[in-house]
Amino acid sequence: MIRLSILDQSPVVEGKSASEAIAETMDLVTRADAWGYGRYWFAEHHASASFASASPEIMMAYAAARTSRIRLGSGGILLGHAAPLRIAESLRSLQVLSSGRIDAGFGRAPGGDQRVMHALGERSQDAWQRLDEVLAFLRDVRTPSNNGGVVAVPENVETPEVWVLGTSASSAVEAGKRGLAYAFGAFIDPTNITEALASYHANFEPSVWNAKPRTLIATVAFVGETEADASRMARSSEQWFVESFLRSKNVRFPVVTDGTQFPLQPTERLVRDMRRASVLIGSVEDVAGRLHEMEQKFATSEFSIVTITDDHAVRCASYERLATIAIHQPASVP
Repeated sequence: MIRLSILDQSPVVEGKSASEAIAETMDLVTRADAWGYGRYWFAEHHASASFASASPEIMMAYAAARTSRIRLGSGGILLGHAAPLRIAESLRSLQVLSSGRIDAGFGRAPGGDQRVMHALGERSQDAWQRLDEVLAFLRDVRTPSNNGGVVAVPENVETPEVWVLGTSASSAVEAGKRGLAYAFGAFIDPTNITEALASYHANFEPSVWNAKPRTLIATVAFVGETEADASRMARSSEQWFVESFLRSKNVRFPVVTDGTQFPLQPTERLVRDMRRASVLIGSVEDVAGRLHEMEQKFATSEFSIVTITDDHAVRCASYERLATIAIHQPASVP
């Protein structure tokens, strides 16, 4: 059975503020809780005109007070920006506030350019060493004292689910060797998905975290009443991709109307169309069929969906349609 979750970067649409984007995220997470989605992960981006979610831990805490069953996660916490003890104590606190509904997703991306890395005090320490330190703090069951090593507080807290986020075989190998769950970010770059997931399974070692491999694919989807409706929904995101990745602009997501034209160079059109081939666009039946194909091809049963368009109500409608295809209960930890 396909399990569905949501990955939200709090996209900012042209003409709106970042504050409005965060408010829309909180509206969507409460709806997702009611619709039956299994997880809701908040991204970490910095100094971005496009995305308002800079602190997933704060977003998770706010959402925990407004939801009852959905798991809340970081998609993800970037390991270079905070000390392992600080990360572990934030996650332990969130577990208490959410009654144990926290997913700890970790990534090693910078979350911004060189200016951002400098402003955040990016550390040169190896990301995987930092992750191991965080894991040790999360697993520590001792009571804090003045003797021995430092113990993360609050104590006696259930350990959150831990996920490694990545888009390459190297991140998949590191997740597998530690026996951690692995989430592949196909919404960022689907190029290496086959190699990465194969590497994860080949290198997986059972651990205290998981007895067998667990994977999730984060992908882009637009679910309309018809394929034409879904294609229109995708236009804002597609043009933003051109402006952001191909033209190197830090811009908001454009508003699309019936008469909106986006002139493209031939190369830009080619790259946009190549990317579209990896995006799920269509009716509920169309998208459900594509997800089932991916489920079989990549031996995974869980997907986190990224849907960004220029109208919040339309975005919510896409997620609500998709929620009809499965019972979205998160997999229990083996």
